[in-house]
Amino acid sequence: MRVAPARVGRLLRSWRREPRTRAETERQVNAVLPEGRRGTVAMPAEWSPELMAGIDSRFRVRYELAGPEDAPLLVAMGGISADRHVCANGVDPAPGWWRKLAGPGQTIDTHRWRLLAIDFLGSPGTFESMEPADPSKGPSPDRMHLTPGDQADAVAVALDYLGVERAHRMLGASYGGMVALAMGIRHRARLDGVVPIGAAHRGHPQAIGIHAVQRWIVEFALRHGRGSEGVALARALAFTTYKSAEGLDARFPHVWEWEDGAPVYAVGRYLEKQGREFANRFDAETYLTLSASVDLCDLRPEELGVPAWLIGWEEDTLVPPWLLRQTASRIGAPSHLRILNSDAGHDAFLLHAPDYEEALKESLSRSAG
Repeated sequence: MRVAPARVGRLLRSWRREPRTRAETERQVNAVLPEGRRGTVAMPAEWSPELMAGIDSRFRVRYELAGPEDAPLLVAMGGISADRHVCANGVDPAPGWWRKLAGPGQTIDTHRWRLLAIDFLGSPGTFESMEPADPSKGPSPDRMHLTPGDQADAVAVALDYLGVERAHRMLGASYGGMVALAMGIRHRARLDGVVPIGAAHRGHPQAIGIHAVQRWIVEFALRHGRGSEGVALARALAFTTYKSAEGLDARFPHVWEWEDGAPVYAVGRYLEKQGREFANRFDAETYLTLSASVDLCDLRPEELGVPAWLIGWEEDTLVPPWLLRQTASRIGAPSHLRILNSDAGHDAFLLHAPDYEEALKESLSRSAG
């Protein structure tokens, strides 16, 4: 078979670019990824969660860094399902939970910024429970009662361990935004500013009530030895609150298919899929701990000691605009509030959108005034 010269040239160029071994492939990938580093540091022996003073348990902070060592540091925290892996980097090239906004060339460019994130205290690998000296005094070590302030303490310990005196910003989305606000209150000397995204100083009764029902489902499932199914159901219910009604209506037409003699809707399949995928990587006890921690958030914005750039969405029912305005109005330090629009609702913090990216860039570049 005769091959045209132009095509031969393209094939040769393609062949030269093709890595021939797995090691070459990894080197090629890592060449464009930011530097990465992972580690673990113990919480001080004298430290204990603010609501669990009587517990005998060892806590540790599992952290991950992504970006040049000499770049300004940003701390990033997400919702309760997020972990220390924010975006692809040299130590872990897998996509992270903020992959659409953080990474090389992204809005939060990891060739320009260095990102630090931790696994939330209460998640697997972050604690080693011991039997309490007197179980009648204080909560059981099997059920953590942690606050966003406890998570802020863990971030401060990670900064100490890494020798970072002061971070440029702490960006926190959803539960992570509560942690960012707590950080600006408890450890104000460690930050130049906070960027709470889809997060306020407290929850509101509708959101807290939904969380209570979700935990009720998980606890019921645990009593029957089916904790994973309980987590799947709770997460499926949660997804109905993460999106706006308009967004769900646009995505899922009102049609059904017959399956085993019953109508099945596309939105139902979607929720089941999301729930089961989540349950495969998230255990029941962690879910109960972190879900309750969201509701335990009760901060005083007046005590915030650093500038704040708050970002929210008109369509977010979990953290509605009226609550964000309440938070912003009570902050004593300089603050800036941006209310955007998105059919994605609460989940908009994960997605690309020009006005959201503009707000993020502004929060990183603007002065405190």
